[in-house]
Amino acid sequence: MNDIEHYHNNLKETVEKKFGKKPCNNADFTELSDMIFESCKELLSATTLKRLWGYLKNEATCPQKRSLNILSAFVGFRNWQDFCNYVDNDNDSSSGFIHHTSLHSFLMPPGERIKICWYPNRSVVLEHDGDGDLFCVVESENSKLRPGMTLHCNTFTKKEILCLRNVMGCGITTPCDYVCGKIDGIDFEVINTNKELKD
Repeated sequence: MNDIEHYHNNLKETVEKKFGKKPCNNADFTELSDMIFESCKELLSATTLKRLWGYLKNEATCPQKRSLNILSAFVGFRNWQDFCNYVDNDNDSSSGFIHHTSLHSFLMPPGERIKICWYPNRSVVLEHDGDGDLFCVVESENSKLRPGMTLHCNTFTKKEILCLRNVMGCGITTPCDYVCGKIDGIDFEVINTNKELKD
């Protein structure tokens, strides 16, 4: 199971708890659609819900962000990002909690940029490639990372160490990892946002 499936499955399980059962037939999905509309005043059709739960054969189950936002609101969260942060921070009592702001790469639209800063005076700007967790370095200050390098990162978390994986380019031919914020962790900000797609 990849990271995205982990969050999707957590959301579906949370929806099922509120619904009182796992939807498994036309009547269930229609009832769930009606319940979501009554709660959120947003329409998610029974067909869309069947697709999300994998009940439509030969159709992709990857949901649009709008659908994830509505389902997250249905179970009491502000949006999909808020739900993902909950999963990270509060849903695993057997592990350490992270009570900081996080951003997941799969929530970023293609072309969106994030500026990462860390002690003492280092910073880079990464541009999301739109392919999962792939980024390209577009700016660098006092860092060994160089514009044109590519790398992978699933999650950025403020005040935590950041590991950038499979760094390539600018003379690096064998993928390697790069660690930022060994002393005080990192800070970040999104510096441009593309318009979200709606389903």
